[in-house]
Amino acid sequence: MADCVTNIANNFAKKCGVKPRAGIRKKYYINYEDIDHAATQLANGNNVITDLVLKTDAKIYEAEGNDKSHRANHSLNVGDFGNGYVHTDEFTPLYNGPEVREELQKISDGNRVVTLIQKVDGGEAGELAFEVLGYESGMVASADDWNSAENSGTRNYVVATKEGEEEATGAKLFYNETTPTTAQDFVDANLFVPA
Repeated sequence: MADCVTNIANNFAKKCGVKPRAGIRKKYYINYEDIDHAATQLANGNNVITDLVLKTDAKIYEAEGNDKSHRANHSLNVGDFGNGYVHTDEFTPLYNGPEVREELQKISDGNRVVTLIQKVDGGEAGELAFEVLGYESGMVASADDWNSAENSGTRNYVVATKEGEEEATGAKLFYNETTPTTAQDFVDANLFVPA
C-alpha cells in the first residue's frame, strides 16, 4: 500500500487505502485496582496505552455477550469546574455462572472496572484494534437489570464513570506491535505485564 496522506478537513488526515470499520468484536474486564498505574506506559498526550501493567495474580475477565454488549461510549462533560469525559459501557453476559455472578456482585458493591474493547477492524498496523474505557478512574455499576421474559432472560449490566470523577481523555487506544485475540494472548504477548 502506498504511504500517502489525504487531507479530509484542515489538519486532520487519513492514510490512503485505509477503510475504517466500526463495531466491537469482544470485551475484556479488569478490576481497576489490579492495574499498576505507576508502571503502565502512556503516550500521545496520555491517549495511548503502550504497555498495560497488571499487579501480580490479577485477572482478566473475558465477556461473551450478545448485541447489547456492543454498546460503549464516552462523552465530554462540560461542568462548572472544567471539562472531563464520562465513559459508559453496557454488557450482557451470556454465561451467568458462579464466577460471573461473583464478579458482578463485586461491581455492585462498588468495585471499579476498566473495559478493554477489541474492535472489529484492527487497522493497517493494529493501531485501531483495542480501546480502553475507565483507565483513569474506573467505572462503577449504574444499572443491573434482569428480566426472565426479555432477552431470553439475560442480565443487562451498565457501568459508568462516577459523578465528579470525569476522566481527562476519552477512550484510550491500546496499541502494541501484536494483536492478541484472547486473554491468554495478552499475557503471552507481554501486553499485560504483571508488576
